[in-house]
Amino acid sequence: MKIPVIFVGLGRFGLQRLKAMYANTQFEPVALVDVQVGKAKDVLKSQKEPYLRNCIDRIFPSITDAISKVSAKACFIFVSAEEHAQLVLESLRAGLHTFCVKPFACNMSEFAEIVREYKLSKNLMLIQGLNNQWNEAATKMRELLNGVNGIGEMVAGQCLCWGRQNISAVPPSPDATIEGLFFHGLACHQLSQLVAAKGLPESVIAYVHKTIVPSIGLNGTWGTGGGQAVFEYDNAVPFSYTGTRAAHGNFFGFASRWSGRWYFQGTQGDLKREGGHITLYKDGETVLDYYLKDLDVDLIEDEKIQFRAFYDALTTGEGRKSIQKNSIDTWILMEACNESARTKNKISIREMEEKIDYEIF
Repeated sequence: MKIPVIFVGLGRFGLQRLKAMYANTQFEPVALVDVQVGKAKDVLKSQKEPYLRNCIDRIFPSITDAISKVSAKACFIFVSAEEHAQLVLESLRAGLHTFCVKPFACNMSEFAEIVREYKLSKNLMLIQGLNNQWNEAATKMRELLNGVNGIGEMVAGQCLCWGRQNISAVPPSPDATIEGLFFHGLACHQLSQLVAAKGLPESVIAYVHKTIVPSIGLNGTWGTGGGQAVFEYDNAVPFSYTGTRAAHGNFFGFASRWSGRWYFQGTQGDLKREGGHITLYKDGETVLDYYLKDLDVDLIEDEKIQFRAFYDALTTGEGRKSIQKNSIDTWILMEACNESARTKNKISIREMEEKIDYEIF
């Protein structure tokens, strides 16, 4: 049975996701929301798909207006980052399960307000859309990090995200204008996979790169070009991360920018992942070598897998707690990186959670 939903955002990115939703069978958009209703209607009129043109009379300027006219169970939000927090709050207050593309908050004050609102409605699901952890390669990496035939206990690890991303736009993209959005907007693609596999570390120390590259839209806003971090897990196990969107070239290819290049040492083996190529080494020998599906073009197939997981969590309860926790924990870790870089201090994840009385689950 399809779940009736309100879908927010009819820009290029949102429209791609709306089409992906219609291509699946789990959700039924009963209302669309875009603050520019007239422009949104023109966009739908220009589409070749009949199901989109049939939605023209179901576009509303707000979630509140939409829910007063239709019956819906969930809300999907695909708009610009600076609008996310208020839309998430509006969705939760309307009694809707809420799926918001990352990040659902751009700073700690926004996040704390979302947490307070969410605690008032614990029966609702709230997740931040992070689509990199769902493909075959990410799933296999997680299995080898935790399974009995994998690397054993982690001894050390590293992830490298290296690429040149043109984010120039008119008006300027939030990725270039909102402080700290490298970690919240790009590093989360890689590090959500780490959180899904190994959970939160005990602490982090991080730095942001000072990058000014006007030709690709980076004009010097703090924390937008790149960053580095060292995470400390139980028993002082280190994991390091280096990422940039301001490189002079994409010499590792597309996958290294979004999926990451990964290296793990364990008590029973070492793991290397480059895109969809995963290799497991033990005792000086290659014991497993996989070429698996990594990211899809425009991440559409990855999005569909994530939609299915959200649907299953809502209808059967499968993965409900873990999906939400991994999503929210990833936000916490990204903000901890920003806090460490701002203060030049090592940040305790537990102390950071306690500041906002974070324990939801």
